[in-house]
Amino acid sequence: MYFKKLPVLKNEPVNEEYFILGIRDKKIVENIKPGQFFQVKDSKAVFPLLPRPLSVYKVEDDRLEFLIKKVGESTNNLSLLEEGHIVQLLGPLGNGFPLVQDKKVLIASGGIGYAPMPFLEQKLKEAGNEVWFYHGGRSSNDVFCEDVQNCTEDGSCGHTGFVTEHIEKCFDSTDIDVVYACGPEPMLKVLVSLCSSRNIPVYVSLERVMACGVGACCGCVIKIKENGSFVYKKVCKDGPVFDGAKVVWDE
Repeated sequence: MYFKKLPVLKNEPVNEEYFILGIRDKKIVENIKPGQFFQVKDSKAVFPLLPRPLSVYKVEDDRLEFLIKKVGESTNNLSLLEEGHIVQLLGPLGNGFPLVQDKKVLIASGGIGYAPMPFLEQKLKEAGNEVWFYHGGRSSNDVFCEDVQNCTEDGSCGHTGFVTEHIEKCFDSTDIDVVYACGPEPMLKVLVSLCSSRNIPVYVSLERVMACGVGACCGCVIKIKENGSFVYKKVCKDGPVFDGAKVVWDE
């Protein structure tokens, strides 16, 4: 884990809702695992006080990128930063996705839950896995790549309907060994149910509002079924990736 202040390498809009923020640092990218995140903040900003947790989107050579959705003051401010502006980073944080080898793997994402998945897909393919990738969004604004099975609720891009509907059809026609997912919790809950009924292991990356990012403040706890009882885990430190079958979704 590193705490660094680094210049913005690029700040590129995807559309009116999303943008890509890039930085360069050889040391900080050496041991990043898919599913980990960084706490990121404009180093010159006094308010908002807290940094934002951002999933690792892409890693290439000495470059690190974040795919970010503008949802509040912090992310809107980050979208306006120019190249060379200094940002504050803490990370990599959390536990990433456990990787398998030589399996049939399905990746599922929804909305900004797409952010950690391209890096995961890269590592899974490097490990010899065959990968099916399904992504869902409300509209074409929530679609980021044409090389996946895109699903939109309004039918403006790709398949029409919820991404889980089309994943269920994939399950009916393909023997998937393991599923990796990130997205809105209603989507993850349905997906875990589909996987459980077919005895398919599923790992989910959860989104929570985080303050410290290192497990000190306990502001991001979730309820987990473990060894016949219920325990509370910290998303930032124990996750953000969990065994989906152990998550208590209705709390």
